Amino acid sequence: MRRIFPILSLHLKSFFKTPAAFVLMFVMPVLFSWIFGGMSVNSKQNKPVVNIVADRNETNTEIIKLLKKDKNFKWETETLKKARENVSNDMVIAAVAIPEDFQERIIGQRALFDVILQKKSQDYQALNAYLQGSARLISSSYQAADTLEASFSDVLAGVVNQKGIVVERQTIEKNPDNHVQVNLMVVGFAIMFMMFGLSGAASAILDERRNGTWGRLLISPARKGEIITGYLLSYFIMGWIQFAVLLAAIKFMFGSSWGSLSYLVPYTSLVIIMVTGFGLMIAGIVKTKQQAMALNSVLIVSTCMLGGVYWPLDIVPEFMQKIALAVPQSWAMSGFKEIMSGSLHSGILLKDILALLGFTVVFFAIGLRGMKFE
Repeated sequence: MRRIFPILSLHLKSFFKTPAAFVLMFVMPVLFSWIFGGMSVNSKQNKPVVNIVADRNETNTEIIKLLKKDKNFKWETETLKKARENVSNDMVIAAVAIPEDFQERIIGQRALFDVILQKKSQDYQALNAYLQGSARLISSSYQAADTLEASFSDVLAGVVNQKGIVVERQTIEKNPDNHVQVNLMVVGFAIMFMMFGLSGAASAILDERRNGTWGRLLISPARKGEIITGYLLSYFIMGWIQFAVLLAAIKFMFGSSWGSLSYLVPYTSLVIIMVTGFGLMIAGIVKTKQQAMALNSVLIVSTCMLGGVYWPLDIVPEFMQKIALAVPQSWAMSGFKEIMSGSLHSGILLKDILALLGFTVVFFAIGLRGMKFE
């Protein structure tokens, strides 16, 4: 340790003397998190608006109550003319019209709602699924009313007043006050910029080899293992400093909570070690720092896109989700989601940890094999 510490200290000092390093490791992640995290928070506060067009009668009143049970949308009743204008001006995602021949459509098994739409957005896909389910429930209610010889509106009112099946959020996310998606977005940016920063730092070995610093270290009393340990520890500490600064900044900006620290700290350490191995691998397979920078740009951006850093993997096609299993970012994000949501499913966390350990071993094996101790 007596010989490792001077190498570690020298490398940290040289790194933090570079203004570009501060920008890449601290300013850019915080700035991206502030911009995109703020956008995400605002988007959650502003629910997508849906217009409802319907005549005033007893049955329509119950149908409107049924539709409004979905609190993910803001439902507003409008005239047909106003609803068309709102859709055209992109002020609402869609307008749902309840036709006058509603019961005849049920009997004829035709579409129960007329939807006025300009574009099929992601919000509309969720709305469409909800409308389909509501239509099936209304049709079942009509058949039940016929069987029970009761009024359709009375049966429908009974359905509306039923609590039904409710998925309690606490069973999935034990800390409901967390902005989990915002936190994950922040962590994703931290991983991406950490990969750029630590890969660039590891690539500095190539410059040191060229200007003679590496050679002087090799002929010093320090052993090869002590030299490489000093370098790797400096990268690990850089990663933790960046991550800690980012956590503090996002806590201040969004008031976010990060889940159990007893899980977060060791898991984050594993992710940082994996990223350090990635940087060492890049340094071991290229010959110049320029080549390393070019390769980093391609690999990091493409794997972050595949791994769910820029968007949740839930919204991509199934075959893309399977491809994502081949990149470490997807496993890292999965583990962070378990910890930050508070669900802490041991099976999922164990798989994520084992996958990250596998990537880490591969990265270090390739990197150390490519290092030239000469």
